[in-house]
Amino acid sequence: MAYSVLRNKEDAEDAVQDAMLSAYRHLRSFEGRSAFTTWFTRIVVNAALMIRRKRKPARIEAFPDTGENDETSWIERIPAPQPDPEMVCAETEIFRSIDELLREMSPVLRQAFTMAYYDELSIEAAGALLGVSAGTFKSRVFRARRYLIQQTQRSLVAPIRCAKRTLSSSRRSPFAPSAVNSAEIPSLEVAFG
Repeated sequence: MAYSVLRNKEDAEDAVQDAMLSAYRHLRSFEGRSAFTTWFTRIVVNAALMIRRKRKPARIEAFPDTGENDETSWIERIPAPQPDPEMVCAETEIFRSIDELLREMSPVLRQAFTMAYYDELSIEAAGALLGVSAGTFKSRVFRARRYLIQQTQRSLVAPIRCAKRTLSSSRRSPFAPSAVNSAEIPSLEVAFG
């Protein structure tokens, strides 16, 4: 636990040693409202945080004061606070395609999806607002996600089929059926999972 806070073996060992000493000193103040392991874990984490706090100022380094030309160089290296334009465009395109698919979806499924993912309501709260059980609401969200995944996969398969036809047209007749391997279809479970 201490190592996850400090990222240094020696400092983590020091934190655990400090925590053992502190726990021994304050053992009489342990009230038993929580498990002993929980109490001791909190002491270890606090000891690790204290060591990190003490260590932090030593890691701060001043920028060299060699002149104004150097100041512009480190200022230019600061990343822009705006997001990457390519990512903004990709996100906009994804949301636009999801909105188009939502328009084609049945109103019941669309409502469940928007309540779960856009409004970020809990399952219980959304079910209560709709007057249905939590299980019914979960089922609707699942069916909406499945619909979006299926429709998105279909829209991605069409360009793959066209590309395979153009690549294989030199070897075969343009009227020969083109088979798409299921391994070539990108999975979108990650996007909506």
